[in-house]
Amino acid sequence: MWQRVTAFPQRNCIVLPSRTAYDQEAMKLCAYILGMGCMLIAARFGGNRLNAAEPSVQPEPRWVEIGSEKVVIGRDSKSADGRNALAWTVDSSEPIDWSLLEKDADHFYEQYDVKEIWVVNIPDKKKVGTVGDKGGYVRPGSHRTLSVAWSPVENGRRFALAAYQWKWGTDTLLLLDVGADDCRSNQIGPVLDKAIEAQIKRGKPRLTGPFDSTYLLTGLPELGKKTGFSSPTTVGLPFVTKDREHDASIIEGILSLKLARAGEGPTASVVRIAPGPLPNDPFAESARLAKADRELNAIYSALLKRLSPSSQNTLRAEQRAWLEQRDRKADETVRNKSDSENARIVRDRVLRQLTEERSAQLRKR
Repeated sequence: MWQRVTAFPQRNCIVLPSRTAYDQEAMKLCAYILGMGCMLIAARFGGNRLNAAEPSVQPEPRWVEIGSEKVVIGRDSKSADGRNALAWTVDSSEPIDWSLLEKDADHFYEQYDVKEIWVVNIPDKKKVGTVGDKGGYVRPGSHRTLSVAWSPVENGRRFALAAYQWKWGTDTLLLLDVGADDCRSNQIGPVLDKAIEAQIKRGKPRLTGPFDSTYLLTGLPELGKKTGFSSPTTVGLPFVTKDREHDASIIEGILSLKLARAGEGPTASVVRIAPGPLPNDPFAESARLAKADRELNAIYSALLKRLSPSSQNTLRAEQRAWLEQRDRKADETVRNKSDSENARIVRDRVLRQLTEERSAQLRKR
């Protein structure tokens, strides 16, 4: 059956999209917006997770609580792996102001004296042993100049060299043999002093002494080539020896020591003495500066105890002014150094020289 078709004349008109096409475009737009929203939410959530995963930097703890006792972690006494440290108990009949340790550690060390020095395991909050020797290692003020160098752990044990200084040199040098639950020690200073004096007699037979040697432990690397531990049982130990009467340097160099464990405690034997200027590197200058700082702190603290309260305040103000002046001089020297010089070496050298001059001034008072 045929249908009749009426023809209309062609006119200009706007062609609207079909409902189906419109819905497809709208869905694409919604999908785009939804996708962007999901990405922003994921980024925000992921950022929060990253922030939560990154712990905030916490200051190094200055003390640790072991049992019912708080002990102060000795400055620069922690091993590189954070496992061991030397810590000291406070000798005080009055309540201890622990907040002072956080606010002004130098003042805390100055105000309180030491009762015992412990070897501690920091992560386990455990006392491993007590440091001491027949000569009385724990003396008033020994905690203020305490320094230590740790070897790597081998078969659950490690060696450490511990010392404190006095105004002429190293007063006591101990070799520690530290395990998980025990610590043994021996005084090795006399062995090293004897080897150095023999070296002096061979090279300068007219010198008769007495001699005072300083052993530079601060900053020794746990694994080093010339200085520090080249193995768990071998260590290169920098030293400086002076003539006590004239306060003049006689010899300096590096002692190579072989460490061993024996029935009565650890032992050290001098394998070699390499005399000559200490290496002109950041470690050597920083170690000398650390030694000079410890010596100045000991002299300064001893002087404070002899003064009246008003004179103490005057000396503290004088010392603060001197520290600011010292730092300005060091900064000025670094700015004027040649391009071939290492900035850290130059700065540490100036700081050390000025610190030694200050010690000499205070010693005369």
